[in-house]
Amino acid sequence: MNKEQYFEKIAEYKLLAKHEVGQNFLIDADAAERIIDLAAIDETDSVLEIGSGAGSLSFFIEQKASKADLIDIDEGLIQKLIEDYKDSKTVNPMVGNAMKWDYAKYTKIISNLPYYITSAILERVLLNAKNLKIGVFMVQKEVVSRLKAPLGSEDYGPLGLLIQYRADFVKGFNVPRTSFAPAPHVDSSVFVLKIKNDDLEEAGKLYQMVSGLFLHKRKTIYNNLSQYLKDPAKAKETLENAQIKANLRPQDISLDGYLKLLRTLY
Repeated sequence: MNKEQYFEKIAEYKLLAKHEVGQNFLIDADAAERIIDLAAIDETDSVLEIGSGAGSLSFFIEQKASKADLIDIDEGLIQKLIEDYKDSKTVNPMVGNAMKWDYAKYTKIISNLPYYITSAILERVLLNAKNLKIGVFMVQKEVVSRLKAPLGSEDYGPLGLLIQYRADFVKGFNVPRTSFAPAPHVDSSVFVLKIKNDDLEEAGKLYQMVSGLFLHKRKTIYNNLSQYLKDPAKAKETLENAQIKANLRPQDISLDGYLKLLRTLY
C-alpha cells in the first residue's frame, strides 16, 4: 500500500476513535514523516512507538528502523497494524500499557502522546529509559511552554527540572488540529529530547525530592524542606551547606541549586 492509500485508510478510522483515551489520528503524512526524521533512526537503534494508534508514525518507522516495537492499549488498532505489517521483519505491533512498559532497551522512543496522560508517560520514560538517546514527542501546543517554563514562572516545576537534568530540549514544529481525524480542540507541537545524562539513580532521587518540595509552591524552600525531611534543624543546615537562601520559593531555585541540595542530602 502506498503512502496516499495508507493515510486515506487512517482517515476512515476517525469514526472509531475513543475520546476517553485521547485518540486523534494523524492524517498528515508529511508531518508524520518529519516527526520520524527528527529521531535520526539508524540500523543500530532499538525503536519504540508509544500509542501507535492507526499507524501514522508506524508507516515511516517501518521504513527507517531495523527493529521497532509498536505498542497501543487498543487491541483493535494493534490488530490493524499486525495485518498492515504481516510481511514486515522490522516492526512488532503489541498490545501494551505505556504506564507499565519496560523502556530499558530502547535507544529511540517516539510518540504522539495521549493528551490526558502526557506528563505521566514522559516522567516514566525519563526515569526508566536507561539506554535512550533521542525521544521525539508530539503534545498539546500549550504543554511545550509548560515543560520549558523559565525559572521563577508559575509553570516551572518537577517535570521540567527532570527534563533539564536528563536532556537537551529541542523544539520541533507545530502541527495544526486540522492534521488529525477527528480534529482535537487544540493544535499540537513536536519536540525532541536529546539525552545527555544517563544517571537514572540520581535522576530518580532528584525527581522524588523536587516533587516533594513543590507540594506547597507558595511556601519558602525552608518550610517545604522542613516538612519533607520532618526535621527543621536539618533543613536549615542543609540549605546553608548548599548555599541556598531559606526564603526562596521552590520555583526560584535552578537545577544547579537543586543538585547542590540533593548532593548535600545524600
